[in-house]
Amino acid sequence: MYYAEIGKIIEAGLERDKEKVRSFAMLLAKKMDEDGEKRGSTRIANILERKGTGQAVMDSLVPIPVDQESRMNIVDIDYDPQAENLVLSEPVKQKLQDFMDTIQHKKIMDDMGLDFAQSLLLYGYPGCGKTTVASYIASQMQLPLVTARLDTLISSLLGATAKNIHKIFEYAKRQPCVLFLDEFDAIAKARDDQHELGELKRVVNSLLQNIDDYSSEGILIAATNHQELLDNAIWRRFQTVIEIPRPGILEIKQMMQLLPEFVNTSQIKENQWKKVFECMQGLSYSDIKKINNNLSKKAVLSKNVELEMETIIAEVFLFKTHGDYSKEDMALFMLKCGVPKKRVMAHTGFSRRKTDQFAERVKANE
Repeated sequence: MYYAEIGKIIEAGLERDKEKVRSFAMLLAKKMDEDGEKRGSTRIANILERKGTGQAVMDSLVPIPVDQESRMNIVDIDYDPQAENLVLSEPVKQKLQDFMDTIQHKKIMDDMGLDFAQSLLLYGYPGCGKTTVASYIASQMQLPLVTARLDTLISSLLGATAKNIHKIFEYAKRQPCVLFLDEFDAIAKARDDQHELGELKRVVNSLLQNIDDYSSEGILIAATNHQELLDNAIWRRFQTVIEIPRPGILEIKQMMQLLPEFVNTSQIKENQWKKVFECMQGLSYSDIKKINNNLSKKAVLSKNVELEMETIIAEVFLFKTHGDYSKEDMALFMLKCGVPKKRVMAHTGFSRRKTDQFAERVKANE
């Protein structure tokens, strides 16, 4: 159960890195305490205390930084991030794997004199998996994920935001972790933005200095939906930059394969699946996940777990229109997505004559 932490402690011991040994031992003690292994946790805590660590393990790894104004935590910590089903295009997966491989072989890189910053910038359309990627990397690295809380990080007090940024980086330095800065554009906007106050320049300057200082040893991931807003100097601070695009046909197919096992899709033929995937293009991974959840929920409530092509396409339509639609809109969308007229009639209740008219309109607009 605790092989990852024990392995890290052994590795740090062989490297004679006392600080890492202490940090991973504290992480192990905290996990054991949370799992109810009080005896083992206390023994580790006592050893660390006897060896002069000077802090109580049971409280936390290190004191969590707080905002001076609100006194609220400015980071969230996930000590055991889970590796969800990571559905991404193969090129993106390969780039992520290269980033992780390089981190795992950092000592070799250092010995060869190769300068590698452990920093990754993710950008792209909302809902396409940037936060999931951060959790995945932390899980693969077997490290806690420390996420900056922008709701408390950005302070109304002059100079406090820059201080909060410094606090976060200092906190991350004191323990092995992956530091994640989500919605990065909120603190990394271009300093020539005429609509921003002088405080922005102080914030970005502080951010640049902390990134430089931290990423040579610590793992930093930043994510943004608005890469066009980032200061030019920010881009140069990241060793690896990856765009996370919306899913293509192959990724949509993989997402639909994540439907629960109790949902039966055996009635849907291959050529029908192709039409389903085509009508879902342009959606994000998050969108498709929500559609899957809605389909599963309706299957349970209706006690009909057999999905058909038109049921999925109708659910896509409902998601896209947010409930603001007419039956005519539904029929036109289904016909456009390749649902046979007979099935459109059965689903919408329109007559054959009316459905034929809709089909003619769709054909005329192609």
